[in-house]
Amino acid sequence: MYEITVILPTKKIERIITHLYQKGYYQTFYEIPLDVVTDANGYAFVEKRNESTELNIYINDYIKAKERLQLVELLAIDESSLVVKEINEQNYQKSFDDIFLENGWVIMTPDRRNHYEKEKMIVLDSQGNFGTGYHETTKDCLYFILQHDFTGLSVADIGAGSGVLSVAAAKKGASTIDTYDIQPVEREILYQCELNRVKPVNVFQSDLIKNKNQINKKYDWIFLNIGTQENMDILNAQSLLDCKDATFILSGMLEWNSHRVETLFGDAGFLLKEKKQNNEWVTCLFKVK
Repeated sequence: MYEITVILPTKKIERIITHLYQKGYYQTFYEIPLDVVTDANGYAFVEKRNESTELNIYINDYIKAKERLQLVELLAIDESSLVVKEINEQNYQKSFDDIFLENGWVIMTPDRRNHYEKEKMIVLDSQGNFGTGYHETTKDCLYFILQHDFTGLSVADIGAGSGVLSVAAAKKGASTIDTYDIQPVEREILYQCELNRVKPVNVFQSDLIKNKNQINKKYDWIFLNIGTQENMDILNAQSLLDCKDATFILSGMLEWNSHRVETLFGDAGFLLKEKKQNNEWVTCLFKVK
């Protein structure tokens, strides 16, 4: 495989990308330059459309002189601006380091499963959804989950992503686990359950903010790891704060807005039992009793 790289204004790339497809260049990639800013809800991204960015085009065979000239004309650039290099597909196989959690548990890829004690490991082969275990919020949610006994208890994992929190709850004995996500994650979550040899969980795809009353059953534990505003919107839309017998783990919040969630739970009669902060990210455990 060969990678053709050229730096162009972002607006120009958006104009010519269709023409590249028409000429048979189907494998293209570019990133719109972004500025990361903070607001009341957390982090936000602002596109910088007036700047240039790198356009990558991938082809299977070496680009010959005639085709190279045609591509230069199509992109309207100087030939010296075009960089072509051969790449090995193995270079794109991203490797993940083992993740050592605070309570003695380890997250590893399937090929590493024989390196650790079976009782305290989570096998994870993330297919691209959130929840690789590297993010602070995932680690801290796992910290709370793995120090509790879930034997015979029911769990709702909202914003489940890869399903790693559900797998952890299953490893700790949860009898019923329902996962909810706005994305189609069923295939990945069931795959993670299979890797960890735990009972398959129930997977529901739904926008729990727009689709109210989708969660119509009671749970012993409820996990919510999305973002401060999203967490609050789901809590309100699904009337979850009426579940006085449930224990909640809330994450995805930042140090400058987590107080909004704490106030919401406090007003509903819940106590903040535990709180953990990792860098700017905050994770809380709420319970009535």
